[in-house]
Amino acid sequence: MEQIRDVHPSSEESALPELAFVEPATKKLTLREWVEIVSSPGVTREDVESLLAGLSGPLVEGESTRERADQLLRLLQDEALGALTGGDGREVRPAALEALLALGFPYALEVPPEVLSRMRGNAPRVLSRMSRWGLGLGAMGALAPLVAVALHDPRWLLNRLDVMGILSGVMLLPVLLSALAERYRLGWLKTLSNGALGLMGVLGLLLSWALYLAKESPVAVSTLLSTSVLLLASSLFLRSPKDLDD
Repeated sequence: MEQIRDVHPSSEESALPELAFVEPATKKLTLREWVEIVSSPGVTREDVESLLAGLSGPLVEGESTRERADQLLRLLQDEALGALTGGDGREVRPAALEALLALGFPYALEVPPEVLSRMRGNAPRVLSRMSRWGLGLGAMGALAPLVAVALHDPRWLLNRLDVMGILSGVMLLPVLLSALAERYRLGWLKTLSNGALGLMGVLGLLLSWALYLAKESPVAVSTLLSTSVLLLASSLFLRSPKDLDD
């Protein structure tokens, strides 16, 4: 009877040299490609940050200085693209202007005069009337406990001046930071500062209500209540971070 030959190869025959896996090198995108990405409807904050990082980076393979300059001019002249901001509040338009000037002659001479005029408007801004009211209300709220204690019991204030000073400083700090953030267009700092002000105001209202129910000193309740209301009003009067580019 004819034997059936085993078609499976032996272990020696099947032993093949292993091929080392080489991960393909990641191709760096040109500035033109990054501009196309941030021009798409689904642009993310990470995309904008990558674009900002690429503005000051060296030319990548296949990218010429002429092409880089053209894309920088596009960012300067396009209203929507130039207004994009990264996570740290850095705006695309000023970064593109800086990168174009860094290319030197003759590209730096191509900056449109209207762009230069507009960039002068990026100097520290003057606080709006609403923000100045918010700054004043916040300062009043931070100083209210000191004034109330000084009027009610000056000797106690002198013995606890360090503690009261720290308390007023903690309340005043987010007010000053919020004003500073508006002046220098730091949206993230504006959000944190206004949030801290609002949180302190809400907690103060809850605590003053608890003290009222516990029949504590009317002076303490009224002082805490007025301080909380002033801090809340300050957070509302100070400008919203979304308005920083107006």
